[in-house]
Amino acid sequence: MASMRSASVGAGLAAARRRVVFSEVCMKSTISIADGCAYGAEEDFPARVPGQNVAEVAYNTVYAFEHGIDVLAKRMKMSANTLAHKVNLKNKTHHLSLREAIDLQRATGNFALLHAMADELGHTAALATPPQAEGNPVETVMRMHCEFADFTRAVADAVGDGTRFVTGNEMRRADYHGQEAVAAVGHTLSMLRSRIRKAPQE
Repeated sequence: MASMRSASVGAGLAAARRRVVFSEVCMKSTISIADGCAYGAEEDFPARVPGQNVAEVAYNTVYAFEHGIDVLAKRMKMSANTLAHKVNLKNKTHHLSLREAIDLQRATGNFALLHAMADELGHTAALATPPQAEGNPVETVMRMHCEFADFTRAVADAVGDGTRFVTGNEMRRADYHGQEAVAAVGHTLSMLRSRIRKAPQE
């Protein structure tokens, strides 16, 4: 009887420890729920830390274009006056359409507006490099690790011994390889999805 009670007590203590560990893990965990799923129709959206202002980014994209607003407007097939009116921060009625916002970024090669929109929605945008492995699983995984290695090298070179400042070129290099690494992860996941066994036909 004593051994049975001892075993029962030991099992109880083990279960209690598991519950404590599980509770601690849950308390430290965080989850992300989209605004539209987490809040009812009558509730306010949660407060976000303000990031880039989309309207200001559109304005800066137009006026930072090195060839000037006249050339940019011609590329977008509208008058310079119309384009200036659409990005005027004091204008409350006429704005860039979704199509025009895309055309603006293509014409300038400046994708700050895309990043600002993603930031406002709690997302990030990364360059999507086409897959290079042609579906080969081994090469896909190999290329993913190569991209991680390039990113790690770029960060390590920029940080050095931790006592120096990072240059603009080093930041751009790390940003490029970081986006390539993210794209490589996406290609790897796509490769896995393509290898899922199809459901049997009834």
